[in-house]
Amino acid sequence: MQTKQELIVFPTSRAIREYILINKQNNSLLPFFLTADEFFKKSFYFDNRKLIDEEQKFLFLKEAIKFDEFKNLGISSNFTQFLKQSDYIFRFFTEITSEKVSINDIKNVDTYEFYEEHLEVLKKVKYNYEQILENNGYIDRVNEHKYSKLNKEFLDKFSHIQFNFEGYFTKVEFDKIRQISKNTNLIINLYTNEYNKKSYEIFENINLKLEEDFFYSLDISNKKILKKQKLDKKLDSFTIKGFASRVTQIAYIKTAIAESIKKAIEPSNIVLILPDENFANRLRLFDDEGYFNYAMGLDVKNSYTYKILYTISSYISEKNLKNSDAINFFDINKEFMEFINNNYNKKITKEGFEYICECLILWENNKELKEKLNELFYKLNNLFFTYKSEILYKELIRVLLQRVSSISLDDVNSGKITVMGLLESRAINFDTVIICDFNETYIPKASLKDKFLSTKVKEFAKLPTLKDRENLQKYYYKRLIQNCKNLYVSYVSNDSSTISRFASELFELKAEQSLQDNSYKHILYNKNSLKHFDKQIVKQIDLSKLTWSATSLKTYLQCKRKFYLQYILRLKEHEITLKPKGYELGDIIHKILYEYYESSFDSFERLEALFTKYANKNPFLTLELEVWKKRIKDFYINEQQRVSKIQILHKEMPFNLTYQDIKIKGVIDRVDKDNENFLVIDYKTSSSLKVDTLKNYVKSSDFQLEFYYIALQNIYKTSDIQSYYYDLNSAKLLKEVALNEKLDLLREIFQDLKTKSVDFEKCEDKATCNFCFYKTICNR
Repeated sequence: MQTKQELIVFPTSRAIREYILINKQNNSLLPFFLTADEFFKKSFYFDNRKLIDEEQKFLFLKEAIKFDEFKNLGISSNFTQFLKQSDYIFRFFTEITSEKVSINDIKNVDTYEFYEEHLEVLKKVKYNYEQILENNGYIDRVNEHKYSKLNKEFLDKFSHIQFNFEGYFTKVEFDKIRQISKNTNLIINLYTNEYNKKSYEIFENINLKLEEDFFYSLDISNKKILKKQKLDKKLDSFTIKGFASRVTQIAYIKTAIAESIKKAIEPSNIVLILPDENFANRLRLFDDEGYFNYAMGLDVKNSYTYKILYTISSYISEKNLKNSDAINFFDINKEFMEFINNNYNKKITKEGFEYICECLILWENNKELKEKLNELFYKLNNLFFTYKSEILYKELIRVLLQRVSSISLDDVNSGKITVMGLLESRAINFDTVIICDFNETYIPKASLKDKFLSTKVKEFAKLPTLKDRENLQKYYYKRLIQNCKNLYVSYVSNDSSTISRFASELFELKAEQSLQDNSYKHILYNKNSLKHFDKQIVKQIDLSKLTWSATSLKTYLQCKRKFYLQYILRLKEHEITLKPKGYELGDIIHKILYEYYESSFDSFERLEALFTKYANKNPFLTLELEVWKKRIKDFYINEQQRVSKIQILHKEMPFNLTYQDIKIKGVIDRVDKDNENFLVIDYKTSSSLKVDTLKNYVKSSDFQLEFYYIALQNIYKTSDIQSYYYDLNSAKLLKEVALNEKLDLLREIFQDLKTKSVDFEKCEDKATCNFCFYKTICNR
C-alpha cells in the first residue's frame, strides 16, 4: 500500500519555489505542493459540466446584455469597448456570489434606492448569463455552488493538508475549507495583526477565537489550536527617504542593496517591492550591474510585435507625418499596409484575420512570444467567429494591441535580487526589503470591485468594503516588515505626488525629511557641468563681402554673437520635436495668400478652403489655422474694396542685387500699382507689430521694407514707391513713415560693414535672448 503524502498549500507558486529552495538540503521526501487556487480547483469537481474559459465567458455575457435597459448601466455594448469593460461586471458577480449575497439582499439595504435602476439591470444580466451557462453545460464562479462536489479521490491521497493562509477567505471558500476538513485532516497556518482582523474572525464560526500579533497553527478538522506563538520584531534597521524625481529612487535602491551586501546579506535574501509594477521598465534601463530578476516577467512593450501594432494603431487613428515616418522606420511590409489601408473601416473576415495573425507571427523572432501569440490568436479566432461580431479591422488592431500588451515574458537572464509586486511576496521571508513608490498614487491600490456600489451599501450588505481591501494591503506590508531585518522605503514628493497615508501607520516616521535627490543622483548620472562660452570673439573678416538679407542684418544689429553662431559658424537649432517653430504659421499664411491671388481674387469660400488644405498638411497648426480662417475675413473685405482700384504686379518676387557695393537679397511678398505709384507690401501676422516712427527709427534693426524699396527702385527705375506693412490681424495697411530716414541710416550701416575686423560681442539687451536658441551657449 502506497504511503500517503503530506500536501502543503501556498498562496503563490513563487512561495512554493522559495520553500523548496530552503528545504532542498534536507535528506527527506518532499511533500506535495499546490497553490491555493489549484488546491480549490482540484478539491472539487462538477458532474457533466465544463469549466468556462475567458473567451467563452465574454461571448456568453455579450449575449446576456442584449436588452434595451442595459444602456442605463453606462457601459458600452460596442464589441471592443465591452471587451475592455466586461471585467467590471464579472468582478461584481464573482464578489457577490463568493460572499453568498444576492442582488435582492443589496436592494434591501439600499434604503435610499440610489442603485435600484442599476441593480435591476445587473440582476437581469446575471439571470441571463446563468441561463446561458445552464443551457450550454458550463461552470463559472456564479453557478459553481449548484454543482460543486468534494473530490474525495483526490483528497484521500494525502495524510494531512497544511494550508498557509495569507489573505482572506470568502464565505464560499470557507464553506469549502470546512467540507475538506471533514474528509482530510486540515491544518491552517496564519498570522494575525490589527489589519487582518476580518480575515481571522471567520474562524469564530468553528469556535476558534484568535488574538492579534500571533502566529497560529489551527487544526480545522478537530477545531483546536495546535500552536500559538507571539510575533517578535526582527527589524534591525529602517530608513525612509523622499525624492523629487521618481527615477532617483533607483539610486537609493542600489545604495540599499550595497549596504545590505556589506551586512553579509545574501543577494537572494533581498527583495524589491514595486507597488506599481510598470516601474520595472525604468529600473531595467539603469540595471547596468545585472542585479535584478523580475518575478512579474518582462514587459512585452519592447517586443517587435507590440511596436508594430502600436505603430499601425496610431497610423489608423491619425495619418500624420510622425506616424507615417514610424511606418517607414519599422519597415512594415507594403502589401500588409495596403491591406490595412484598404480595409480598416470594413468588417473583419476570417481570411483577413488569419492573414494579419500570420504576418505578426512571421515577423516576431522571440520564440516564447511566438507561442503566446499563437495561443492568443487561437482564442481570438474562436471569440470573433463563433460570435457573429460586427468588429472592424481598425477595432481588431486595437483589440490585438490591448491583448498583446497584457502578455509578459519570462526573465531568463536573471540577477539574484528579486523584483516583485506586493501580492507575489505573500508567505515569503526576506532579510532585506526595499519598497519604492510609497505614494498615495499607488498605495493603497485601487480595486475594480467597487465600481457599482458605495462603501456604505457594501458594508450593510456584508460585502468587502474599500476599507477592508485597504486593510488587507496594510496586512501584506506589515507581514513583509515583520519578517525582515533591514527595511528601506522611498517615496516621491513633488507637485503631483505625496507620501501614502499608510506610511504613518506602518512606519515610525520622524519629522518631515528634506528631499534626497542631490545625495543619490550621482549614482545614476555623471556630474558633467555645462560649460558656457564666454570668451571674446574677434575675427578678421570683411562683412561687406557677404550677401545680406533683411533678416540676417536684423540679427547682426540685435546681437553680433548670434550672427556669428548662425551665419558664420552656421550652427543649426537642434530638432527635438515635430511641433512647428514660431515662424511656420506666418510662412503657411504667406503660401495661402500667394496661392489665392495666383488664381484670382474671387470667393471667400476658396480662401477658407486653402486654410483647410494646409491644416490637413500640418495637424499641429490645425487650431491656429482655424482661428486665422475666421480672422482673415476682415482682410478679405478690405481687399474687396482695394482690388478693383489697384493692379497686383508681383507676388513672392525674389531679388538679388548690389547696393552700396554690398550684395542684398530677399523675396517681396507683394507689389501693387495704384495709378502711378508702386506699393511694396510685407504681410505681417504678428499681434505685436510696431512701425518705426520719426522719433525712434534710429534704434531700429528692421530694414525689410527698405530692402524691398531698393529692389523695386532698381527694377522700375522710379522713386514713386510707397512701402507698407499689411497687418493681417487688423486688416490695415501701415505705412513706413520713416522710409527716407531709415534709407539714410541703412547707408551708414552698410559703410560700417566695410571693415577688416569684427568683435562678435554679446548683446546688452538680455530681453533679446528670451527666444534665442543660442542662449544656452551664451549662458543667458
